[in-house]
Amino acid sequence: MLQAFNNNRMSVADELSLALGTPCVVLGLDDLTRYVATARKATSPPIEPGFAWTAGIAFWANGKPCTITLKPTPHATFFPIDKHTVGVFKRDQLTDRKEILYREAHVGGWTGISADIGKVVGGTWTARALDKIEGTIAKARGYAQKQDAQQINSARIIDQRQ
Repeated sequence: MLQAFNNNRMSVADELSLALGTPCVVLGLDDLTRYVATARKATSPPIEPGFAWTAGIAFWANGKPCTITLKPTPHATFFPIDKHTVGVFKRDQLTDRKEILYREAHVGGWTGISADIGKVVGGTWTARALDKIEGTIAKARGYAQKQDAQQINSARIIDQRQ
């Protein structure tokens, strides 16, 4: 979560990338919420015994945006959201017992999915599970509400002093 004085998201992403030494993506909360809503409406691939589909989104960080329909890989299937955003269903192997994901069988996890998209499309992509993205949205909304409350309280204090 980031509150920036510069409204140019690409500029902020570039500054963050330089500071952190890794490509970064900066998105507005409304855009992020819209992408999640679109991804939630997507139909997951057919059920396969021993596997689960985990919904997610890949975001373009730099390089070439996605202007093609991505073909499924052994790790995931994809669906377009826009040229900077790709919906993902990651294929996760389950255990025989309680159907908990095998940690050893993630084949790179979301980092691997990002790399798969980058190999086909070009550029740098970063992918995350929808539940993680929704958690970030909830935290950001909570932070924004707290900031709004603090600004209202500050305004009341200033008003009372006058």
